[in-house]
Amino acid sequence: MKYIFFFSFLFFFFICYGQNDNDSIEEKNIHNSITGLYEYVYEYNTEDLIENHYINLFTLDGIILGIYYGTSDDFDNAREGYMPGFFKSYMHNLKITDSSIYFTLTVFPSDFYKKAITPYKSPKKNKNWNKQILYAEKEYFGEILHDKFVISSNDIKKRIFIKRKRHQ
Repeated sequence: MKYIFFFSFLFFFFICYGQNDNDSIEEKNIHNSITGLYEYVYEYNTEDLIENHYINLFTLDGIILGIYYGTSDDFDNAREGYMPGFFKSYMHNLKITDSSIYFTLTVFPSDFYKKAITPYKSPKKNKNWNKQILYAEKEYFGEILHDKFVISSNDIKKRIFIKRKRHQ
């Protein structure tokens, strides 16, 4: 009887231990496939003004985190007669499934700068943008389609972010 109990305990232990390993392997595969740098190319860029947006997803201690690089147009009803401001913000409330993504951005006027901030450049002498924004927080949601995201918000048309770089 003691042996049956002992072997039952070992059998149960190995089943539970094995399930945890499979879950962590599956989770790592999801993390590896989704992490990376994504770019949305703004359709009205000019030689003098590039307004592309970026999403940088990475893992820290097994958790997927994100940074969003964008323009003040996301937080401004209508820009008329002035240049956009540029910002970088951590993605809050980030939720990713195999087919969807959701996050919020919270920004303040002091987060906006006159020159573009991207994963590739962050000007050292970048002055604060001196306009006021109307919305301090915005929700974004979208689909995940292999190596791209289709992201939108309540008042923003769909943007296609294409993966440009994978994180190791």
